[in-house]
Amino acid sequence: MKVFNKIFLYIFILIGINLHSQSNSNYKKGVSNILNAQNPNDIGIRSASQIQEDKDDPLEYGYVNDKDILWSTTVWEIIDLDQRVNYPLLYPIDTNVVGKERRPMLWWLRQEIEKFNIPVYDPGFDEGEFLEKVPNDDIENIFQIKINTDKGDQRLEDVVYELEEQITSQVEKYGFNPYEEEISAQQKQVLDSDTTFVKMFPYEIKDYSSYKLLSSRDFSYEQFLGFTSPDGAVRFMQPDGIADLLSPEEVVEYNAALEELLSELFFEENDDFYYKNLELEDLKQWLIKGIWYFDKKYSELIYRPIGLAPVTKPLQKNDDDDFLGDPFDNTYEPPPVNGPDSDGDGIGDQDEIDGFETDPQVADSDGDGFNDGDEINKFFTDPLNSNEFPSESDLAAFDNPDPEPQTDTAAPVISKLRPIFWVYYPHAREILKKGQAFNNRNTSKYVSFDDIINSRRFGSVIYKEENVYENRKIDNYIKNNSFMRLLESERIKEKIRNFEHDMWSW
Repeated sequence: MKVFNKIFLYIFILIGINLHSQSNSNYKKGVSNILNAQNPNDIGIRSASQIQEDKDDPLEYGYVNDKDILWSTTVWEIIDLDQRVNYPLLYPIDTNVVGKERRPMLWWLRQEIEKFNIPVYDPGFDEGEFLEKVPNDDIENIFQIKINTDKGDQRLEDVVYELEEQITSQVEKYGFNPYEEEISAQQKQVLDSDTTFVKMFPYEIKDYSSYKLLSSRDFSYEQFLGFTSPDGAVRFMQPDGIADLLSPEEVVEYNAALEELLSELFFEENDDFYYKNLELEDLKQWLIKGIWYFDKKYSELIYRPIGLAPVTKPLQKNDDDDFLGDPFDNTYEPPPVNGPDSDGDGIGDQDEIDGFETDPQVADSDGDGFNDGDEINKFFTDPLNSNEFPSESDLAAFDNPDPEPQTDTAAPVISKLRPIFWVYYPHAREILKKGQAFNNRNTSKYVSFDDIINSRRFGSVIYKEENVYENRKIDNYIKNNSFMRLLESERIKEKIRNFEHDMWSW
């Protein structure tokens, strides 16, 4: 009788395991068991023994004693999703044509972030220092892309006038300028007690990493006064000093910073901008921060990922159907010149004298860095007003007809790519281990995203290495030369690889 009971119990357990494995869709793994399937519905169903062998938990990192670290360096890298080797991190972007087990890495992270299981940090920054945690109330907006309306774009074009109007309104309301160097304690108390007061300066630039020439993240009121000086844009106001004129490149960056200030502090949703939900195909890059260290206990060079950040490019209006299109898709053909053109600015001498009142002997009459012909015919700005010049969006709207590489005097175009947020990698390991990426070498056995990251099965370019110069990025000391920046990235990689090699060379 006891033998019969044991046999019955074994049969019951086996049936239960089999039913559980077939009813639980979590055990459907692509083409697993395809060679043994009797029916199409059986494809992907793991057998009882396979379920038992499955290991979904990430391999735990061992404890590392700081005394065992002989050498280490922290690097920040760009994983470009246009590279074929990185496709497993992006695809599939159309989840309707594949099984439920196949989703891109961002999809897996998003599920847990929106459930508040994974905290996110530092939206818009590329440092990955995990200083600012995104509140739960803002999580629902983290996966949206901000798009300006026509009214918003017009306000950005008139950014100086808009900000001057805001300052004038505040002066009229309070009876004093809130941004003067010295305000009384009573005036400060008035500002602190008014919940409607919008403090404009100093303004902390959110997209500071996109700028090359600004020396500080905080944009001050003195910088604003210097930028709007009637004698031309200067670095800052000097009452009795010599005006330090801004270069054309600095003028572009100052203007872009003011556009960001206006957009962040004074734009109204549905009036000046609206949001579009982020789609999987909108993802352009991943940023990854990690540390290489040599563990003397194991005599091994080891890589440990620290953080991940998805990167997208903000949409422009009417660009919903062509998000990945090239923004530099407009070409410019200058109109024919009437008569002689002494300064070569594309405007005839007589037209400059009679029509535009510009200097026929000087290509850039107002000294703002853009010649008169381009301002009149191409950008439609005032060639006689140094405070009116092409905006960042104007510069980005045209191809550069000059095939020569950019030089230090070329006006910079601010990068449109923005990290959405940063995830601390140890927080994301569990969900990334569950996420299965396509395996080109064996379609019956997928590889997890955690395995891809830890084994560094991706292509990347280093854009920053920890250094004494406040961890400055490569493009901060190698300007306007992409090829040399790429060589510098490879030099850093080679230095890391050579460290382990040199440990055993004598």
